[in-house]
Amino acid sequence: MYEVNRGLIFAVMLAGGALLWTHWTAPTPDRRLQLGVVPNDEPAQQAITPIERFDPNARDVDGRTPLLNATEEGDSVQVDRLLAAGADVDLADVKGTTPLIAVAQRGDLDLLRKLLARSAKVDSRDALGLSALHHAVAAVKPEVVEILLPLLPNAGSPTADGRDLIAMACETGDTRVMTPIFFRAPSDLEWTPQTTTALQAALAAENKELTRLLLSRHPAPPAVEGGTTPLLAYAIATDDRLVFDELLSAGADPNTVLPKPTEKSFVSLLTKEHLREYVRSDEGVTVLMVAAGLGKNDYVRALLAAGADKNCQTLRHKMLAIYFAAKTGQAKLVQMLLGRGPDPDQLRVEISLTTQRASIIKDGVSILKTPISTGRKGFDTPAGEFVVTHKKRNHRSSLYHVAMPFFLRLNCADFGLHAGAVPNYPASHGCIRLPADVAQKMFSEVPIGTMVTIN
Repeated sequence: MYEVNRGLIFAVMLAGGALLWTHWTAPTPDRRLQLGVVPNDEPAQQAITPIERFDPNARDVDGRTPLLNATEEGDSVQVDRLLAAGADVDLADVKGTTPLIAVAQRGDLDLLRKLLARSAKVDSRDALGLSALHHAVAAVKPEVVEILLPLLPNAGSPTADGRDLIAMACETGDTRVMTPIFFRAPSDLEWTPQTTTALQAALAAENKELTRLLLSRHPAPPAVEGGTTPLLAYAIATDDRLVFDELLSAGADPNTVLPKPTEKSFVSLLTKEHLREYVRSDEGVTVLMVAAGLGKNDYVRALLAAGADKNCQTLRHKMLAIYFAAKTGQAKLVQMLLGRGPDPDQLRVEISLTTQRASIIKDGVSILKTPISTGRKGFDTPAGEFVVTHKKRNHRSSLYHVAMPFFLRLNCADFGLHAGAVPNYPASHGCIRLPADVAQKMFSEVPIGTMVTIN
């Protein structure tokens, strides 16, 4: 009896062991496929236990493979074993997640390179490669993005669910993610709320590389958020020198033109009435004209250095930047836009409305003194600092139809110095009359750009 019982017990144990082994190796709804653990010093060919009875590409009810489980857990040892056993790196679960996607989300660069070396999908530009890139962007893994982008020439394509890579990158707010993506972006992008936000992030971070990329990929100038006013013009009007300098140094167009119609909110920022009127009524007003009309010397100087065209004219009134500057009464600004003129310490003209006298001062010494006749009552000659902007030997007034020989126009305006009758009192319509011989001498001695002080 004892011998019989031992045999029965042995048979039952054998059957039970077989059932347990079948349960362990077969996929089940509630259990992931697991790998045996072997000592690290065993040969690679023995890494899977037991290798003869285990399929490295077996799937559970969710379509998950052992390799996907191992990559999600970051288990590089198990990944190596599975790859050695022939695991397919491109198999996806029912949700479309591949080991490559899992690694991209984790940001594990070593595992990423191992999987890329085994993947046939990325090289063939399959959607799975794009999906891995999109997941890396969403997870803000800039190092992974840097590795995947060069492998995917069509990286700008949307994924199957319609997500856009550029928009996703902008939404991260991470300049490290955005920079490589815009480096490979096409050069005909239109500004969107996302790319505008990206530009603001780049400017805030003083990231010239990303700012330059954003500007170069969008043909149109960037505008203020939610508006149409060019950001460069807005920076000038609000005296935001940081944004202005960052934009210019990154390649913003120094000849940017204000749109029509111009936003009322922007016009309200302009402190000079004459500038507001032209911005409202004219077309083709440039940022250089805005800076000149506001009398902002430093901004004008920076725009000119960046290549702004001072000879651009508005479409309706044919206004130049120097005309806007002249109306501010800033002689140095007018000289800057002329691009020439002696330093006042070297040469200048001084005119006294009180004594009705004028002098040419050269190197601190008066080399010519003369009586003059300025504007009579109702036609007062304006006081202030002016610049000789034009010279015409045989000028004739278009307003009064009289000859004005040896005419030196001041500040592009309708008055200046010229030969004429000089009684001992103010008698002109606003110009400064000189004796004929003095007018001729002054015409030859005083170049365009010379400063004239009237007081």
